[in-house]
Amino acid sequence: MSGWDNIRSSTRSQQGRSHSLNQREPSRTVTLGRVQPQAPAFRTIYCNDRDANFAHRYRGNSVSTTKYNFFTFLPKGLYEQFRRVANLYFLMVSILSATPYSPVHPVTNVVPLSLVLLVSLIKEAFEDWKRFQNDMAINSTPVDVLQDQRWESIPWKKLQVGDIIRVKQDGFFPADMLLLASTNADGVCYIETANLDGETNLKIRKALERTWDYVTPEKACEFKGEVQCEQPNNSLYTFTGNLVIDNQTLPLSPNQILLRGCSLKNTEFVVGVVIFTGHETKVMMNSMNVPSKRSTLERKLDKLILTLFGTLFTMCLIGAIGSGVFIDRKYYFLGLSKSVEDQFNPNRRFLMVKFIQSTQFINKDLNMYHAETDTPALARTSNLNEELGQVEYIFSDKTGTLTRNLMEFFKCTIGGEIYGTGMTEIERGVAERKGIKVQEVPTSINSVREKGFNFDDVRLMRGAWRNEPNPDACKEFFRCLAICHTVLPEGDESPEKIKYQAASPDEAALVLAAKHFGFFFYRIEHGSFVELSKGKKLVGCRSVFTIKYKANGLVERYKARLVAKGYTQNLWH
Repeated sequence: MSGWDNIRSSTRSQQGRSHSLNQREPSRTVTLGRVQPQAPAFRTIYCNDRDANFAHRYRGNSVSTTKYNFFTFLPKGLYEQFRRVANLYFLMVSILSATPYSPVHPVTNVVPLSLVLLVSLIKEAFEDWKRFQNDMAINSTPVDVLQDQRWESIPWKKLQVGDIIRVKQDGFFPADMLLLASTNADGVCYIETANLDGETNLKIRKALERTWDYVTPEKACEFKGEVQCEQPNNSLYTFTGNLVIDNQTLPLSPNQILLRGCSLKNTEFVVGVVIFTGHETKVMMNSMNVPSKRSTLERKLDKLILTLFGTLFTMCLIGAIGSGVFIDRKYYFLGLSKSVEDQFNPNRRFLMVKFIQSTQFINKDLNMYHAETDTPALARTSNLNEELGQVEYIFSDKTGTLTRNLMEFFKCTIGGEIYGTGMTEIERGVAERKGIKVQEVPTSINSVREKGFNFDDVRLMRGAWRNEPNPDACKEFFRCLAICHTVLPEGDESPEKIKYQAASPDEAALVLAAKHFGFFFYRIEHGSFVELSKGKKLVGCRSVFTIKYKANGLVERYKARLVAKGYTQNLWH
């Protein structure tokens, strides 16, 4: 019996005793650190059965990230504006100007304040409208749902818990879903979680072996099961649940869960069951409401205005006391009842400087345009423009964040011999500090330049390594570069068009270097095998990757064992 079952049984027995005695004991809360134990709650999802799930009233898949709606725009908008001390100050001045003791007409204060509030509310409405349009575009994205033994395309917002859906390659998952089957062997698929944790390396998810066959719509229609899992929570890396199918209970783990916001890579399509939708998905539960952003300059301005207000209040208090004590009403020449010259003209044209800065200057700045991904700058709010020129500290979790995380194969050492004629930036910097004049080595005519490969040495290029004193060591070095990695090839199986998906740019640079040295890694094949080595059976090898590579015109085959978090370097000839 688990700990929670013990708590339940003890609670029931106490309630029974109290009922028999017709007495009620006072409730107690037992605190363990900062965590209060509660009975675990779970939800039951009926796969491919909308009628059964309808009784549970699960939330829809439509999401909204807007800050306001039709009814809350005016009160919340005015509240946000009067959180600024400047607006609150001028509101108080406008109220005071409406009294008969004011030396100025109230129009001179009310009209400018009203114009500022109106333009600020229009700006807030425009920015929130952009968020609404983005939400509508996401909610209207089509996805394939199983209906009547065929895939029907419906928008994301119409998805319901328990639906069986199909997500194609490079597509995003519309909700948190349980992976049932994949077009890859062994129910494996690759996902990118950059929208959740910022990591661009691909991660592996694998379906339960019991559900591998539900790939086609005909087979998927036969799937009838129940998913008993935890209630929605914001933990991205944990999941607890069971899949009940044909009176068999199978445990589920995060390896079978595909989260909303992730994208499918290197897989034709996957089939899954929706378990969490809309604002109950993990990514939405981790998101916060749209905050009211304020710049550092604005906060300093609030402090200055409060200081000014305190100074004016003190001066007015002293002046009022002095007026009551020393000044007689006969001193009419002070002119307290006359109006003063207008300080603001309500007919004057106005421009929102911050709004123009964000929409015209920042968004259209060519120096902030990334040509490789065709991505311009996008200012989502115009409240923080002043912050761009007041950056004091930059915090980084790793050096790759600051150094663009680009790696190039520049030099190597094989058998104690250094190859590569270029000079690294570190070597150049050390030479300059020692006062040594650096001479650039001219590149050879047959040198090759590619992103990730900046190597030049005639002793190794174009098969010249065979003439080196240690050709066997060179061959083993290039062979290790070609097969000891976790890189995934993409595209045509030709050296000119192939692309590599790597967990880090280091691995990509090494595999790219092996290709230029004649050891071309181009395919990963799935399969199962049992192999004898010196009359003994290899133990613990269930699934393998067959890695083929071309070396000097010969095709050789090596097998690498697949483990839970990557590939080991155990190779068998």
